[in-house]
Amino acid sequence: MDPVQMLQEVGWSALEARVYVSLTEAEGALTGYQTAKVARIARANVYPVIERLIRRGALLEEPGDTGPRYRAVPFTTVSHAQINTLQNKMAQIDASLPVKKMASTFFTGRGQDALWTHGSALIRASQNHIAVGASANTVPPFAPLLKEARDRKISEQFICFDQCPPPGCGVCPPRTHVPLLGSYAPRGWLVLIRDNEEALISVGSGASVELVLTNMEPIRETIRVLFNQSLLQK
Repeated sequence: MDPVQMLQEVGWSALEARVYVSLTEAEGALTGYQTAKVARIARANVYPVIERLIRRGALLEEPGDTGPRYRAVPFTTVSHAQINTLQNKMAQIDASLPVKKMASTFFTGRGQDALWTHGSALIRASQNHIAVGASANTVPPFAPLLKEARDRKISEQFICFDQCPPPGCGVCPPRTHVPLLGSYAPRGWLVLIRDNEEALISVGSGASVELVLTNMEPIRETIRVLFNQSLLQK
């Protein structure tokens, strides 16, 4: 693909792109006249473009007895700077926009199929973090999805609501296994929290599963405290 066109697609003007690409292709630093010639633009137009590129950090100016010469900065350096600038601008825009409070939601459901549908959707939607609290008989069906989340670099907290006898269910990471309820007795609990924004809580198995799906802050924060305190006890 044409690099001049690609630079325009990320916000460069056509003249900026042509001048920069021409200088990257040159064997050494060029004068303004030489730059205008290789970039095929009018000499009167080249100097404002060169100045903008210098201020952007894309060109370096080399003083000389017969006038300055210009050299392109490697694009790796330029691109990293442009990405940082864009990220900073996006952060400023985000900070300047009004924050709308998310409407509270609270839904209930029943049955193993509903648990699978809502639980798998929540895991797939996670972007940064997922907290999992589980009984041995509830979490195994979600093991492949949890592995995919780890492969996506989603951080994870995991606490066990049972104290499974060895070898356990094979899903929970041993480093975060924290039994909460004493001796082993499967209770059918499953708690999932996505990015601390949405929580699923279920109890029971098979047709007797009852579940809640909510983003209500008091519930999310209560569960978050439970996870944090439990993990501190291990």
